Amino acid sequence: MEKNSPTASTGKVRLANCLVTAALLFGSAASFAQAAAPAGAIADCTECHGSDGLGFKPGVPHINGQAEGLLGNMLNAFREGKRSTNVKTHRDIAAANVAPLAKHYAEQKAQRPKSATKPELVARGETLYQNRCADCHLDNGRDSDKEAPLMAAQDMTYLVAQTLAFKSGERKFPFLMDGAYKDLSDDDLTAIAHFFAAQDQVAPQTGRKRRR
Repeated sequence: MEKNSPTASTGKVRLANCLVTAALLFGSAASFAQAAAPAGAIADCTECHGSDGLGFKPGVPHINGQAEGLLGNMLNAFREGKRSTNVKTHRDIAAANVAPLAKHYAEQKAQRPKSATKPELVARGETLYQNRCADCHLDNGRDSDKEAPLMAAQDMTYLVAQTLAFKSGERKFPFLMDGAYKDLSDDDLTAIAHFFAAQDQVAPQTGRKRRR
């Protein structure tokens, strides 16, 4: 077959088109490598959250399984000074590492440890949850709507601190949250924190067998 024959030229064009299509659909090997969080960036986070996203001590939030977009927005808020933080690592995160870190921790499935809670506060918090929180923090905080964070089995010390931070003005209310907070006392907010902290991260199985 001659090098410049029509058949050879057609084959080259088809091969080139296939390579372009593959690059558009799947990206290059380099782009795949960029999608993974750098080991050094994860190491900076493991001091408090571990590689699995579980907070090591009271007051440190569990970030495993949290919505990827929400985690990314939170990290950017820390980086850009839009949300106050005493943790230097928050301020020093490279912009290129935000999306990979958010993806890494959103994909973690470790079971969150339960915080110690008071039954009477959990019961009071459940009533308040149904009236004030259930529209955005669905399924007892295991799911979310309107970009609300997942709250079930979150560290209670962290929950109490953050709910009070919104009330004091230290943190700004997101969409619709100011109305939900209206007229709630510190004791009410603490009860809501106890309710969320007492929930199972994954809904318990009912034990009922499916009908055939």
